[in-house]
Amino acid sequence: MKYCKLLSDYKLLLPFLFILNLFGNGVWLFIQPSVLSVILVIVLSALFAVLEVLLFRIIPTSFLKAVYAAILIILHNVVGIVDYFLLYHFGSVIDLYVLNTVLLTNEGEASEFANTYITIPTIVIFFVTVVLVNVIAYKLTSYLSKLRYTLWTIRIAALLSIVFLVVNSALFVLFNISANAQTPMHQAFLRVGREYARFILGIHIDELLKACQEVKAVSTLGEPLKMIVIIGESHSVYHSSLYGYEKETYPLLQEREKKGELFVMQQAASAHDVTSPAMWSIFSLDSMGVNTNQTPFFPAVFKAAGYRTFMYDNEFLKNDMLHVMTNSTLSDAMYDKRNTHYYDYDGNMVDDLPMTEDSLAMYIVHLTGHHFEYAKRYPKEFDIFKYTDYKSSHSKEKKEVIASYDNCSLYNDFVIDSVIKKFEADNTVVVYLADHGEELYEWGDNFGHMSSKTSRDPSYQLRIPLLVWLSASFREYHPDIVEKLKSVRDMHIKTDDISHFLIDIAGIETDWLNKNRSFITNGEYKGWNSYQEIISSGGIYTEEGTNMRKFP
Repeated sequence: MKYCKLLSDYKLLLPFLFILNLFGNGVWLFIQPSVLSVILVIVLSALFAVLEVLLFRIIPTSFLKAVYAAILIILHNVVGIVDYFLLYHFGSVIDLYVLNTVLLTNEGEASEFANTYITIPTIVIFFVTVVLVNVIAYKLTSYLSKLRYTLWTIRIAALLSIVFLVVNSALFVLFNISANAQTPMHQAFLRVGREYARFILGIHIDELLKACQEVKAVSTLGEPLKMIVIIGESHSVYHSSLYGYEKETYPLLQEREKKGELFVMQQAASAHDVTSPAMWSIFSLDSMGVNTNQTPFFPAVFKAAGYRTFMYDNEFLKNDMLHVMTNSTLSDAMYDKRNTHYYDYDGNMVDDLPMTEDSLAMYIVHLTGHHFEYAKRYPKEFDIFKYTDYKSSHSKEKKEVIASYDNCSLYNDFVIDSVIKKFEADNTVVVYLADHGEELYEWGDNFGHMSSKTSRDPSYQLRIPLLVWLSASFREYHPDIVEKLKSVRDMHIKTDDISHFLIDIAGIETDWLNKNRSFITNGEYKGWNSYQEIISSGGIYTEEGTNMRKFP
């Protein structure tokens, strides 16, 4: 009965949960023994115990508090038993490989595993171990609760506790950043959640791979075509002279627009304010994440239609990670060639784009574009705008940031124009769009992206540039498309539909094409109605931080 006091007294529950956290989290020290691991295990054990007790405190009734505490204790024990069982038999813990093995196994294999490894001695050993851990934790907790404290002792203990949490939190942040530690792996619940999410993503990628491999398509254009899709990064239309910005940030493309070869879509919006889900949305033929993992990506459609496909990416490189932009197997199903290294500047990557003799070719060029830190994204000769060029009330530091961003735009203009020059002698279509926008102190200190839900005006993060350039030969062959592009410049276009437009303008027939989602057809294109509608569409788990390029 004494044990049950834990379920009602937070002063007993806190040290008890701290010890259980140490027991469960400590298994990682056998996998990755180091001073850093010891520090992170202690820090995360303390922080999680505090958070768990804080939740306990805000639960309204005694009965619900007891249920919550009991479930929490059981979960700590179960995860600990499984982890140490796996460590004892296989030198592992709960991870993606284990989850794949368990969740994808059949009944016969599970039975054989249980008969082999879950023996009476094993059950006894682990049962006794868990009982001992809980008894020791409770005895220590009880001993601490019976000690008598003076007022000054309590004050000192409270002060030391605060210092402990602050220092540990600081150490946690410091070590996590400087040593690139895998924080979730040092906390049992975080690790299980992370690995389960990766398991689900792996299933999605397998389903997506199957959809890409099985897609059927045929080219009906009747002429050679180079299809170039350039995807920028964090590009705000509010700093583009193509969209009325006072600084001349896009002089080269403005000249092409005057000649009638470049079409500027005025009201395009991204489906997301973060790169990875935005890229997934651009590439997929699905609708706002409705059936993403069973719907092919547009490069697979082009490849199935006979196009030679190229992917040159300055933010993601091919690897074996569970990420749609990098996964090797998925990548090989969509592309004939990818770059194998990063470039200091996007222009260097454009120089490396191979010129193929194939009559049908599609290039995807993913730029670092306006990725922060802006001043590192362009060569010195493009350092044109200075903070003194801005008359706003912003501080010097903010004006320097804005000037760097505008210099990024000036360089971006050069990069896009360089791609056009490289292919303008051929029958070519070049489409440029950004993954999402960027906020640059338009409202007080609001800066960057990933916060469109709370931004005073989400248009800065969601409205993006969308440009379509047509070569002279393409304009001659397709005057109807030229006229259509002129007529839809003010249409509300969302990047979630871009894949259908690309397939449509390339003259590809496939069952996956929905012409009502291509803004150059005579169908009933709906586009988007409000930014709130876009925001409420949700996102997709991607592990972006793990897979994106790490800038120095």
